[in-house]
Parts: sequence; structure tokens; C-alpha cells
Amino acid sequence: MAGKECVIGVDVGATWSRVASYDMSSLAVEIDREPTDVSSSKAVSDQIVRMVRSVATEGGFGVASIMGICIASAGPLSMKEGALVKPPNLPFDYVPLVDPVAKQLKAPTYLVRDSIAGVFGEKKFGAGKETSNLCYVTISTGLGGGAIVDDHLLFGKDGNAAEIGHYIVDSKGRLVCGCGRRGHWEAYCSGKNIPRYVDLRLRETEIESVKRSVLCEETNGKISFVSAEALFKAAKKGDELSNQFVSELGIFNAIGFGNVVNSYDPELVTVGGAVALKNPELILNPVQDHVGEYAINKIPEIRITPLKENVVVYGSIALAVDQVSKGKSV
Repeated sequence: MAGKECVIGVDVGATWSRVASYDMSSLAVEIDREPTDVSSSKAVSDQIVRMVRSVATEGGFGVASIMGICIASAGPLSMKEGALVKPPNLPFDYVPLVDPVAKQLKAPTYLVRDSIAGVFGEKKFGAGKETSNLCYVTISTGLGGGAIVDDHLLFGKDGNAAEIGHYIVDSKGRLVCGCGRRGHWEAYCSGKNIPRYVDLRLRETEIESVKRSVLCEETNGKISFVSAEALFKAAKKGDELSNQFVSELGIFNAIGFGNVVNSYDPELVTVGGAVALKNPELILNPVQDHVGEYAINKIPEIRITPLKENVVVYGSIALAVDQVSKGKSV
């Protein structure tokens, strides 16, 4: 195996963490996935180190063969400090990543927001290869985005450009986002917060219609404990109440996508994240039907990412390769 070199891509999500090795010669990719360890802030970096060692071994590399590591994570983050700062979807105020990973693995290590990695992964490996103006939207535990404008990947001063999940989609501000502000897109349409919106609407709905709903059956009558999964499952069964809530969420999504189109004027918007990947028609149909009501710019193609759940880890691979090829410290 002498002479083999690789880069490592990491995707730290609120629910899952993915780590991939990328063979610089054969272009082979090896990906592992585990539930994210949130037992402590230190556990997050320790898990990354352990998974990197494992995936490098599986790919036929030693740790010394790692040319660079790119960690992609939900923000907000400080690229200067190499850490997450008060992330709304992790239970910590501060999560250092770059220093502990770099010190233990002795490899150049770089931190980027996950959705920024996602749009770069789409550009290099996915549907955006021939596209100069591209956005990626993830609707998962949280909600975020990344943008490439005129072939330039947008980072921002702290690495938090295109934080689209914090666009305001409800001027009434009925729900509080995990960041502490009201009316944000993520507060309504992310997997973590969809149940909060459903709970809000259930309290405004006549009790008998709630009791007759498939949604009530899906939750065994414990409708106050409804999940995003139960809502979409009931909607797919034709439940009128659930489809009403899904339609309302679809309007909030259309407002959000309209803001994306107005902000970045993309040729293509790809969509990922567990909520969208598991419910593509229920998510995208209302957006495609209503986004024109909120966007002044020409509506681009809006589609599910062909890279599915691995779009971010492919993006982190692409960013690591990009930095190594430029001869920079990642």
C-alpha cells in the first residue's frame, strides 16, 4: 500500500455523522455512518477521530497517508477558531473540532458549514457540474443552504454565508427558532420543528376533526407527541388534516425558496436532507406550485439531489481535494 494517499471528508449532523476516505489515485470512496455522539462536546471530535481511523483502514490507508481532512458541520461556526458556536441543533454552546482532530490525526484539518460543503459536492460530483450559479437546500433535523455564484463558492467572514434557514417566513413570529429568533424558516419546516408547528395548529383545530384523523391513529391517540414522520405518513394515506398541515408547511417552504431565488439568482437548486429525501413530492410539489408567488427572479430548476444523503460528505471530500491540489493547508 506504499505511496497511496487519501483525503478525508466528514459530515457531522445533528442525527448522523458520516466519514469518507477518498483515494487520490483510484478515486475510490469509502463511507461509514454512525449516530452522532452528543454525550459531550468532546465526544463529537473523539468520534470523528475514531471514525477517520476506521475508514482509512478500510480503504487500505494508514493515518500517515491522509493529506487533508475537511469537516462539514451544521453552524453557526467560527472558521477562525475551528469550532461550532452555539449550534441550535446540538446541545452545547461551543464545540471545538479542528484542533482536537488535527492534533490527534496529525493532518491538516479544515472546517466548513455543512450546506456550503453540500453545494460544492453538488458542483463537483452531482447535478451542478455544468452550472455556474447553484444553490443547495437541506431540509433535515435543521434547515440550511449553500450557494455558488458565478463559479464562486460563498463562505462569508465566519463561514456562515447563505444561512437561509434563518430567513423569516412568518412575519407573525409564532414559533421561536433554535437560535432564539422568531419566524425563521427552520422553526417551521425542519424535521426537529415540524412537530412544534403541528402542535400549534392542533391547538387551533376543532377537537372532533382531530380525533377522526389518520394522524390521530398514527400516534395512537397521543397526538401531542406527533413526529414529522407520522405527519407525512398520514398525509400519504390521504388524511385531510395532515395534508392541510403539509400544505401550510409547503407555503413556508415556497417563501423560503423564493428568498433563495431572489438572493442568489441560481440556475439550479438541489434539495437534500432526510425530510426532503423521504418525502420528495410532499416537499417539492408545493414549492414548485407557489415559489413563483414569492420570487421576482426567473424560477430555476428545483430538484432532489442525485447524491442523496451523501451530498455533504462528497462536498467535504471535494473541498479537501481542492485545498490539497492548491498546495494549501486544509
